[in-house]
Amino acid sequence: MAKKLIELREISKCFNDNKVLDNFSLYINENEFITLLGPSGCGKTTLLRIIGGFEEPDAGDVVLDGVKINDVPAHLRPVNTVFQRYALFPHLNVFDNVAFGLRNFNRTISDLKTKVSLRYENKRKELESKLKNKSITKEEKIEIKLELKKIKATIKSEVLEEKSKLIEEKLSEVEAKYERIINKLDEQIDIEWDKDDEVKAAKNRLKEIDLLVEEAVNNGSKEEKEYKKYEQEIKKLRNVADWTKLTTLEKEKKEALKNKALEIKSAKSLMKNKKQIKEEVLKALKLVKLDGFENRRIEQMSGGQQQRVAIARAIVNKPRILLLDEPLAALDLKLRQAMQYELKEMQKTLGITFIFVTHDQEEALTMSDTIVVMNNGKIQQIGKPEDIYNEPKNRFVANFIGESNIIRGKYLGDLNVSFLDQTFKCVDKNFKANETVDVVIRPEDFDIVDLEDAKLIGVVEKVIFKGIHFEITAKVEDVTFIIRKYELFKVGDKIGLNIDPYEIHLMRVNEEL
Repeated sequence: MAKKLIELREISKCFNDNKVLDNFSLYINENEFITLLGPSGCGKTTLLRIIGGFEEPDAGDVVLDGVKINDVPAHLRPVNTVFQRYALFPHLNVFDNVAFGLRNFNRTISDLKTKVSLRYENKRKELESKLKNKSITKEEKIEIKLELKKIKATIKSEVLEEKSKLIEEKLSEVEAKYERIINKLDEQIDIEWDKDDEVKAAKNRLKEIDLLVEEAVNNGSKEEKEYKKYEQEIKKLRNVADWTKLTTLEKEKKEALKNKALEIKSAKSLMKNKKQIKEEVLKALKLVKLDGFENRRIEQMSGGQQQRVAIARAIVNKPRILLLDEPLAALDLKLRQAMQYELKEMQKTLGITFIFVTHDQEEALTMSDTIVVMNNGKIQQIGKPEDIYNEPKNRFVANFIGESNIIRGKYLGDLNVSFLDQTFKCVDKNFKANETVDVVIRPEDFDIVDLEDAKLIGVVEKVIFKGIHFEITAKVEDVTFIIRKYELFKVGDKIGLNIDPYEIHLMRVNEEL
């Protein structure tokens, strides 16, 4: 079962007199790709900023792992953001842009402070609430303020204590790690040094062979012929006399001692050292398919490449939640489509919760595990992409997700619905007999049949070629339908239409939408 990571409880937010979020409640699971989808001004970016800690709600709570975090500042939340404009540093190359967070932000200390602070969050809020009560006495106010100071001091003390323990653990890990490495290298080096007499004997024998060959050459023999006699022996002797392995092992030990010193320094500060930063940056660049681009300047990168750099910079710190505020909006169509698939694959690989904001239906349907359709600061529908598309809850969702033909009808009972003076079979049944309903038919769900077999007959008013299909506007009585088909029709043609039961979707009438 999926673990609930974030919960938004009755969030409201106003800017001046404009209510952007209205009593908004939602929960988001760990490792989920969730998309906030809706038109401009519906509150999705504001909601993202509230989750990230960049805005405070006027009412309601933001809960992380069961603990309220309304007052936890943005830099202490396990969250990173990819903005629409990327916000890269133009004076830094790709590597330095991605490494910036690792060099300047300590995720370990941040998480530690958050963990300790949250232990006292409820008590602190309770005291602050009492402090706002106008009926308390001056003495009580002084006492409450002293309690708040004690909590602050306790948090600071516990952070230092836990930080010391963490440093000790890290140092022990480093010592244990390099003790194994260096002991193994010392053993191999000792084995090589034990060969000292054997090496000297091999070198002396090689010199002896050289003298024998030289003597034979002086007596008229050919040097090549003489060395040929000792070919196999020379090969074996050179293997014994070669100190390359010893040199390599000693070089490896020197490098190990250097790395140990770096990691000890890193453990004491709980920050990554240069070597670790390089490893993490190159790993992040590889994930976004920019390996080899680390020395490239930002202005030399295309829009798509800059977006990948922004994503690499956001994920290199290993946040639990990645907020993406319309990051594909500035890309051209083909690149945007390619990046949709790549972002989804990246999310699966990283195992991070992605909260994605867009007004583009295709993006939402392509990438999301869950779509939250928003309008006027409220949720219109939550569900899987296929459910949102095939089973819209109301007119707004039906019209916003893809194109829909929506007409008024009547549910007759027994899986029958009537519209345009015809009765059709349907599959929706959660309606009362004779209840007025909205009937939704997607443009691609019409069947074009012979006129004598048709339940509806339309007259073609307009035909537009869309590349892979024709978009036909046809009028049936006084209702205009949009139909998508591969067949070409001419304006004025009569066409017969039928609809299969499972292609007819019924919705309750909501006059407000």
